[in-house]
Amino acid sequence: MGGRSYMLATRMPMSREGFDGWLAAPLPDLGVLANPGELWHGWAAEGATPDWELTALAGSPAAVTSLRADRTRTPLELLAARAAQGFTLARHHDGALEVYLYDYHAHTYGTLTDLLMLAGAGRFADDDAEAPVVYWGGDVHPGLPFDGGSVLSVLLVGRTSARFTAAYSFAALAERLRPVEEAFLGAVVDPDGEDPSWDSAEVLDPAVRARVPAAG
Repeated sequence: MGGRSYMLATRMPMSREGFDGWLAAPLPDLGVLANPGELWHGWAAEGATPDWELTALAGSPAAVTSLRADRTRTPLELLAARAAQGFTLARHHDGALEVYLYDYHAHTYGTLTDLLMLAGAGRFADDDAEAPVVYWGGDVHPGLPFDGGSVLSVLLVGRTSARFTAAYSFAALAERLRPVEEAFLGAVVDPDGEDPSWDSAEVLDPAVRARVPAAG
């Protein structure tokens, strides 16, 4: 499952107080996931075993140490580090947590950490309804899939647990997430150029922006 692009997006109703609480909270452990083995259900590679325990990296102890360290960080720390590299929408906007992340030709392990990060957001949400986090990959362009036949799965985040499903209404997802996608794509500078840049002014929450490491 390596060597592809991954994108994650959600819009989860949440107060500003809840958003700040989520930013500061530790990531949950794997116990928050009701069905971690179904991560890739509905994907082109359905049947693959998700490597939550990083066993495939046993020969690279430094990589394992780094990835396990990421799982001990807070969302604020993870998002600030991501934002330093660009292509990160993370904000409290119109009464909701909005996240839209894009990793070009990335390994899956960062995506696993991001899913755990968002699985922990449900306890800070405004209501008890499960909130969908859509994750997908394989496309070079960082936009939502165009139809329900695309490589697509959803993590449904509840108050105390989260679960993977490949049976969520695509139309409902698109309606919920298109405005977040539009904001993300609007922050890409010269998208048709060979090396697009990124303007985070409208898509990065001030709390996250304040923690972004300065360019070296």
